Amino acid sequence: MPQISNTLRLADEAMSIKYNTMVYELKAAGHNVTVMSLGEAYFDIPLMPFDDLPFPDIYHYSHPRGIPQLRRKIADYFRTEYGADFDPNSEIIITAGSKAAIYMSLLSIIEPGDEVLYSEPTWVSYPEQIKLCHGVPVGLPYDHPPADYRQYITPKTKAIIITNPHNPRGYVFSEADLTHLVGLARQYNLWLLCDEAYSDFVIDGSFTSLTKLDPNKSNSIVFNSLSKNLGFSGWRLGYVISNRDLIFQVLKVNQHLITCPATILEHYVFKHFDEILAITKPQIAELAHKRELLARYMDQIGLTYLEGTATFYFFVSIGSSRLGSEEFATKLLKEHLVAVVPGIGYGASCDRFIRVSIATASLEENKDGLDRIRNLIDETS
Repeated sequence: MPQISNTLRLADEAMSIKYNTMVYELKAAGHNVTVMSLGEAYFDIPLMPFDDLPFPDIYHYSHPRGIPQLRRKIADYFRTEYGADFDPNSEIIITAGSKAAIYMSLLSIIEPGDEVLYSEPTWVSYPEQIKLCHGVPVGLPYDHPPADYRQYITPKTKAIIITNPHNPRGYVFSEADLTHLVGLARQYNLWLLCDEAYSDFVIDGSFTSLTKLDPNKSNSIVFNSLSKNLGFSGWRLGYVISNRDLIFQVLKVNQHLITCPATILEHYVFKHFDEILAITKPQIAELAHKRELLARYMDQIGLTYLEGTATFYFFVSIGSSRLGSEEFATKLLKEHLVAVVPGIGYGASCDRFIRVSIATASLEENKDGLDRIRNLIDETS
């Protein structure tokens, strides 16, 4: 048998998807699982009409940058919501999900052996995508704030990746945090990549888009997700924003990998963008209130978690348990029918944590799941 690529052999499976696959299999076997592992919100969104979309255009390829109408719509949204400007003709590409946008951007900037810094807990795909681009992922331990990033920069450092607001801890980077990181990027001639996939989940006005702080986008690459913020993650629509030169390089990768996103979905989102936001934003506010209630409940039952105020995630400590996070999460799922994601999937310093998502289960189901987590910690201490 011919050899399989060592690059792929050394890449890990996505931990979150691995556990969600186990959930699907348990549910198919008739088990009632409390799902606190899924990285999506189940918004109540009615199906809008498709029959008024431009026919037969929806059957065919779209512009490789994404349809112009949707690019302009997103540019208008950034201007209104974030006070940030970019050129919809040359500084954005609509992609088949923001995950693809991140990978194509890394492929556009990394040379073999380049180091890319990120803070743990990190989103599970960053280190693996860096490896697939023949770069070197460098994780900073979870207790190191942005002020500590400078000490990890070496002559091989090419980029820093952050998630704002953060998956899996829910931390929102302050404008001072971001200004500091933009300064580092300029001082050391680095790329600063910022994944803003949960931007609409910050409802207190504390979110600052990196596009506002680096208006020329000379050092910044920003990603966002229509799938997450609008509540249809299965449709796989995201985008990348940067300067025109970088975007042109990403465009070449995009053309050779996917050509364009699904044309019918681009037109659907453009046509119903404002209607969908009017439906999802109140539900995001309800989800934020639910997060507050569950944070208080965890405080009551003695569960601790890393600081964060946004998204629908908590990064919860398994404290005194003698189990590592993967053994803990597997036992919790198979014996107690509660699905979470092991912290080890988010970085080497995170094996004493689990990621808990509160988006898909009800308030009472989440409380019951948190009780089972608390009980398993006690049982295995």
